[in-house]
Amino acid sequence: MALPLVLGVLLPLTAPLSARTWTNAEGREIEAEYVSSDGEKVVLLLNGKEIPYPLEKLSEADREWVEKQEADGAEEAPDTPGDTDDSGVETGYRPDLPITERLFSDLDGYCRDRTRREVFLAFEDGAFADAPTGNDDPERWMARDPEKDRYNLYVPASYDGSEPYGLYLHIAPSDGGNYPPAWHAVFDERKMIAVSARAVGNGTPMMRRVTLSVDAMETVMKDHIVDSKRCVVGGLSGGGHMAMLTAAMFPERFAGAVSHAAQSYLPGDSGGSHFPGMDLRDFGRSPRDELKWVVISGDKDKNYGEIQKTSELWLEEKLSYRFIDVPGMGHVNAAPEDFAKALDWIFE
Repeated sequence: MALPLVLGVLLPLTAPLSARTWTNAEGREIEAEYVSSDGEKVVLLLNGKEIPYPLEKLSEADREWVEKQEADGAEEAPDTPGDTDDSGVETGYRPDLPITERLFSDLDGYCRDRTRREVFLAFEDGAFADAPTGNDDPERWMARDPEKDRYNLYVPASYDGSEPYGLYLHIAPSDGGNYPPAWHAVFDERKMIAVSARAVGNGTPMMRRVTLSVDAMETVMKDHIVDSKRCVVGGLSGGGHMAMLTAAMFPERFAGAVSHAAQSYLPGDSGGSHFPGMDLRDFGRSPRDELKWVVISGDKDKNYGEIQKTSELWLEEKLSYRFIDVPGMGHVNAAPEDFAKALDWIFE
């Protein structure tokens, strides 16, 4: 495993903007970003790579920190969950809720649209087969267990069910479904509910990441009044790729997509498409032609060069695309002010 060697020798590395100092049991330190933990190991993001490391080999202080993050369901302590106003509506941050609804009852429903069917067939035929998250049994894409399939929810304190709110669906690269709690102020100002499925990290088959995320969204929409014209899907890194694919597969459900620190190659792009089964003509058909696409990144991001190249291609195709270039931004979620710019441009 690479990380023990890294913790054994302190190397001159560029740390992510949201990194912290980790110390192993021998007192050696490293700067890396927390991703997730399963109770036995912690996954750290180091120079753009997710690296597992045994919890037992970390310092006691680090183990306690990890335990707190998993208990909170976010990298920082979120707003106090479960507030209830006079109308009986629960607001605030509520982690680890069961996904009880499905967008469609079976695989045929998810494949009913011609373009979605082509995407599913592309994965069945081996798209991304060289990646652990690519080709997989469709039954696993569709398997649901409310005890295991969970999501995190944020509802602004102002929501009382008397008017429709927008909705932001986040797809994280880690299984905790985390996004910066500082975004809650962005959602408050724009009257948006936020939902993120858990266990849809980069190690999960791609079609399961997509279907479980839209099912979490469907669960929230069953119990909340949502403005269907103000729904956005977004994600960080590999989750950003999935956000773009999700919007392309279900364009009738979203106004746009936001990718944090990740480029997406269009169909036919020499870099290799992130939209298997689609072609550029699909992006020009209604309602897909009404989507707005945003990528947020900066010069400290490992994907920055590719994002610059792919941005030119998106614009050459005259798609509704915007690259928000943030000086000094690394391979992390966007700061609240930059994320707000993306949402406001989508809703213009």
